[in-house]
Amino acid sequence: MANLPLDTIEQYLQEIIKLNPFDAVVIVKSREDEYTVEMLNDKAKELSGNLFKKGQQAHSFFHFIDWHQIIELFRFPKIEIKYMMVNPSNVLCAVYVQRIELADEQYYSVVLRNVSEHIEEAFEQNKEIEKHLNFVEHHINPIISLNLNGEIIYTNHAATRKLLESNSTLVGENIFDILAEEYLKPFRALFKNTLKGITMGMPKVMLNSKMACEKPFNIRTFPTYWNNQVIGIHIVFNSVDDLFIEDGSPYQLINYHDQLTGLLNRKALNEQWTDEFSTFNDGLNIALLLVDLDRFKKYNESLGKDAADKMLKMVSQRLAKIRNKFSELYRYNGDEFVFVLRYFSRDEIELFANNILAAFKEPFIIDDQEYFLTSSIGISISTYGHNNDLESILHQAEQAVYYVKKNGRFHYRFYRSEMSQAFPNEVLMEAHLRRAIEFDELSIHLQPQIDLQTNEIDSFEALIRWNNRKFGYVPPSQFIPLAESSGLIIQVGDWVLEQVCKNLQEWKVKGYRPVRVAVNISPKQFKQENFATKIEQLLNIYDIEPKYLELEITESSMVNVSETHEILTKLKELGVYVSVDDFGTGYSSLSYLKKYPIDIIKIDQSFIADINKDEKNEAIIKAIITLSENLGMDVVAEGVEEEFQEEFLKLNNCRKGQGYLYNKPLPVDLIIKEYLVN
Repeated sequence: MANLPLDTIEQYLQEIIKLNPFDAVVIVKSREDEYTVEMLNDKAKELSGNLFKKGQQAHSFFHFIDWHQIIELFRFPKIEIKYMMVNPSNVLCAVYVQRIELADEQYYSVVLRNVSEHIEEAFEQNKEIEKHLNFVEHHINPIISLNLNGEIIYTNHAATRKLLESNSTLVGENIFDILAEEYLKPFRALFKNTLKGITMGMPKVMLNSKMACEKPFNIRTFPTYWNNQVIGIHIVFNSVDDLFIEDGSPYQLINYHDQLTGLLNRKALNEQWTDEFSTFNDGLNIALLLVDLDRFKKYNESLGKDAADKMLKMVSQRLAKIRNKFSELYRYNGDEFVFVLRYFSRDEIELFANNILAAFKEPFIIDDQEYFLTSSIGISISTYGHNNDLESILHQAEQAVYYVKKNGRFHYRFYRSEMSQAFPNEVLMEAHLRRAIEFDELSIHLQPQIDLQTNEIDSFEALIRWNNRKFGYVPPSQFIPLAESSGLIIQVGDWVLEQVCKNLQEWKVKGYRPVRVAVNISPKQFKQENFATKIEQLLNIYDIEPKYLELEITESSMVNVSETHEILTKLKELGVYVSVDDFGTGYSSLSYLKKYPIDIIKIDQSFIADINKDEKNEAIIKAIITLSENLGMDVVAEGVEEEFQEEFLKLNNCRKGQGYLYNKPLPVDLIIKEYLVN
């Protein structure tokens, strides 16, 4: 490198200081084992007590810290962190040194970071964590930093080792002066776009003949931000063989930013995890926080796409304010965001998660209207030597999010191994559910309904159970919503109907006591054009008296008045019973009871559970029973578990009760043994 004038050297050193506005930075010059202080930033002046004179002896300047340890850092061939106390303030600092060579002169950048606030509780752990300060310095690939004019103001060890001859430096050169001429034009376009905030890439670039390295590189450029302004560019060099793209273009756009929010996208997360987060070898721990917006689909449907997009932008802006120098933020999916956090302790992760939740406490204002949105957070941990695969980390975070949503939303949970048992992979589960009938994994359990006046049992509700060869017993609360969302509910529902009809036929042939069996019908099943015809065919095929088959529909199935009335009329003409399940929890309307041919109302168990707790609740139950009697309908109370609940229902003339007070759902063979054999 050519000799540089003194003012140019000082300019480059100033640029190096500007790279780190967070810490105390001191530039020391070395000549024949004599060290002098040449410049420093404001934070260093504060530490030294504002006692600085250009060219003063370094050992006198560093009166506030152990000079012998700094000398040791100067002489180390590799960069290492030392932890030293600053006197008299007793501030603990992490200190590291970077060697800089300019025009045959030797300089050192001494960086002092205040770590007292993190060290008090976990000093030994933080000694390892603080090594992330040197991640770029120890990166296996060459990395150089440019200012806005293309001048190189920083290089890591790999850049010095792989791009140049020994005892030389790139600092002070202009990037456009060291590239081979044939790559200058495409690189200028790449440089210009990167300064606009766009991450770019060139599949092939080579240095000119003045440089020691003669092999091609694949490069990526990343804008460097400070106060939301681009202040420079980082370039990462990857060694490649002769690389090209089909159209012959020497550069390409790498889209690492989400177009709507401007945040880093999923592609950026994948690549940065591979390049950075999965390769830490210094004991650094990383937390991945998956932020899932609660019920955002409802906002999308209600507000429309444009307004929902505005809300997503507002969410991203609030989350971006939480981001700090130890974290990065990505928009992972439509309503999912990911933070990757380098942390000191578990408490720090929890504080970060609580800050995320707090960001949703204020309303989002769209078109002068306030909207409140919440989020659920799943947290997965990657520690040194364990669990560095991004797919596994994300899957664990998704399991934790699922747990949060299942238990009330608007909170965070760390992943625990037992969550895997409660949340198998949904895609895999769906594949197994599609084969459940073929592999004979489904079964019918029946729960008795007792006549509260006679104590006789002459009706049951059919409930489906799934014992999977891989997952084991899967609760209905887990696979029924999956069947609904995947469309499998029609196939599963049809299987249940046919199994119940087969059982009724078998019991008739064997002379068992006749009973009625209720089958739950999903809204999708009920709204099929041929649903009533399908019921008629089953009655004929299995020679069943219609009065022994009951079809339970939900209130949500009855929203479309004309459609519902037509289907129910056909079913009543067949002679089957029709009941409304979970009455009072859906789209409740007393007009339904008057308009539709309904035989039975089932009071939801949530009302029964609150008997003796809420007078209004008791009044509602009484009203439903009285109204049903006046309309000639029977009433079945679900979820009866206590004797005082039964007494209340009997006192108010409820016809039937169903619940664990009488029996849990039982397999068909036990129902036959206990209830059907005369």
